[in-house]
Order: sequence, then C-alpha cells, then structure tokens
Amino acid sequence: MLARLKVLLLATCSFAASVGVAHAADQAPVHITVISDLDDDLYDARSGRGGVDATRMAVADFGGTVLGRPVIVDALNDHNKPAEAPGLATQAYDAGADLLMDVQNSPIALAIAKVANERHKLAISTGAAAPALTRGACSRYVYHYSFDLPAIETTTADYLAQTAQGKRWAFVSEDTGFGRAGIATMTALITVHGGQVVKSFVVPSTMSDYSTILDELRGLKPEVVAVIDAGAKDDAGVTAVTKAGLPAVTTTALLYLSDVDRVQGGYAGVVAATPWYWNLDAAARAWSDRFAAAHDGRRPTEAQAADYSATTQWLNAVRTAGTTDADAVVHALDGHKFNDFFAHDGEFRASDHAVVHDLYVVKVRTQAELPEPHAWYEVLATVPAATAFPVGTECKMAQ
Repeated sequence: MLARLKVLLLATCSFAASVGVAHAADQAPVHITVISDLDDDLYDARSGRGGVDATRMAVADFGGTVLGRPVIVDALNDHNKPAEAPGLATQAYDAGADLLMDVQNSPIALAIAKVANERHKLAISTGAAAPALTRGACSRYVYHYSFDLPAIETTTADYLAQTAQGKRWAFVSEDTGFGRAGIATMTALITVHGGQVVKSFVVPSTMSDYSTILDELRGLKPEVVAVIDAGAKDDAGVTAVTKAGLPAVTTTALLYLSDVDRVQGGYAGVVAATPWYWNLDAAARAWSDRFAAAHDGRRPTEAQAADYSATTQWLNAVRTAGTTDADAVVHALDGHKFNDFFAHDGEFRASDHAVVHDLYVVKVRTQAELPEPHAWYEVLATVPAATAFPVGTECKMAQ
C-alpha cells in the first residue's frame, strides 16, 4: 500500500512539475533581436540605433505584451561585417529570439536568412537590397520588407524614360555584380520606352577621381546619368556628377535620406525611387514627429519606419496565430494585406515573401529650397505596389 502511495505521489509531483515547466514557457517573454550596425557610421545612420528605437516604439505602442507575455527587444552589433552574421543569428536564436529584425546589409541578410531557414525561425530584413532574398535564396522563414533593387531600379527607370528628356542615358557604375545588374535592369526599361544607353562607365571600387568620365559625359550629352554604387562610394559618384554642371538629370539606384542629410548639397536634383518619406502624408508626418522628438529633431529614415511597421505586423500575426511558433506566424502573415503609415496597399506576398507596397519617385531639393530641416524630397509620382514590385521566377518557396 505504501509503495503504491509513493508511486502515486511521484506521478503527481512529476505531472505538476511538467505543468509548471509548460506554464513557465508560456509566460516567457516574447523576444525580438535587432541585428544592425551600431557603430555611428553611415550604416548606423540608415537604421542602426534608430532602428532599435523604432522597434521598441512599436512594441510600446502595441502595449508591451502579446498573448499575455511581455515583449523584450535587444540588439546585436554586426559592425557591417557579413562574416559575423551567422554567429550573431545563432547567438540570438540560442538566447530565445523569436524574431530577428532590421538586418540591413545584403550579404549580412543573406547569411542570416540561411541560419533562419536552418533553425525554422523568423527574420525580417528592412534594408537589404539583394533581390536574391525573394528569388534564388528565398526562404519560408524570411520576409523582405521595404524594397529591393529591381523594385527601385525599375520604378526609377520607368518614370524617367517616359519623360521628354529621358531618352539618352549614361551609367557610371562600380565594377560589381550589384552595379552590372543595375545597368541591365534599367537598360531593359529604357529600351522599352524608346531610349538608348550612350555609354556605360564601369569603374573599379577604388576610383575616386571622376574628372575623365565627366569630360567624356560632357561630349556625350546624355539626358540622364545613373550612378550605381553603394555606401560612401555612391556619395562620391553622385556628388561628382551633380556638381559638374551637366545638363542632365542625375539618378541613383539607392537613395537614403540619411545619406542626403550627411552629404547635404551633393544629392541636389537627384531623381530616384524610395519606399517611404517622413513627410509623405499626415500619418507619416505624425509618426515622424514622435520619432524626431526623441532624436533631437532628426527625422526617421525609410528603414527605421519599416522596422516599426514590420514589428507591428509581426506582433499582430503572433496575436492572430496565438503563438510565436514560426510556421504558425508565417501562416498568419502570408497573403496578409494592410495599410499603415509606412506601407500603402501593403501585402505579405506568399509566393516569394516580398512585402510589397506603393513606391514613390522623388526629387532631392537644394538646400535653398528646403521648407524645413530634413525636408529634402519633393514627391513626383506614386507607383502602385502591383507595378512597383516585379515577381521573379526563381523562388521555390518550401511549404
């Protein structure tokens, strides 16, 4: 009798312990880790610490909890070094992260996407440009928020090539896959609209003196000069062209508000596509005013606004799914349509995990034209999501 009682007591204690463990797991914080460059450089300015703050703003506005559990946000510094990305992603997931957020640099995003796919955990990139994220390297566990290169480049080229003074183009591009792909993408649209490329200058990444190219451009008389570089190299190329006094429109593949802020007049007159602008409409302005109040008047970038938007959409999906399980959250997100201050006609496209929305063609004002600090953009056109984000054929999304 005593032996049977001991067995019963042990079984009861074991059951109670297992229930306690399950209850503790249910009450564990929901965990978001922002992986970004936090080193006070141009990549940090694009998102970085401001992206961490925007993610925390979204959590606070959501109420700070979901499914009755507190939501915590921490951050890891990738130093803009792709080699560190897999280790950081693994570290975050091992520490209990349910979502990796931000993930700006394209090689970093691709490295983290591989870890997310292996671990069956979610990641959202809000600033990487790589089209591979929604094509050959697409993953059930990764969403590409905000923009990618084909979307930006086709939107820009399609707009400019249809203008009266947009038929003769020249390219100044870094000798990289990024640069050559940009030339190919934009040339296709230029040709469709009856334009021509008079010359493509493909230059080494070490080049700093553009004088010879500028002299040749003066003789070629292009109507549009497209500069396709990345980072500080893009700043140098764009500034060289805009300050050369050429009778041509200057455009670029990637236009960041923080770069325009940093370089000031170097981007004056540039026409290009962007996923968002802080002064686009009343809703964007209202959110941006809140962000600026906490950041010494500095206006948010496209990526920082996307961090807030993506975090909010993910939290809503967790609430809908009733769990943080990645597969259940993906089921809630795929095909989800939404509108917020960042994304107009937004949709989590199930076929390739691109998060599509309207894009905007803008022209950068001169300093003399600024109606207020940081108000660099004049919006020239709105391009609907269905047109702005072409669907690739390379993605084979695992279900």
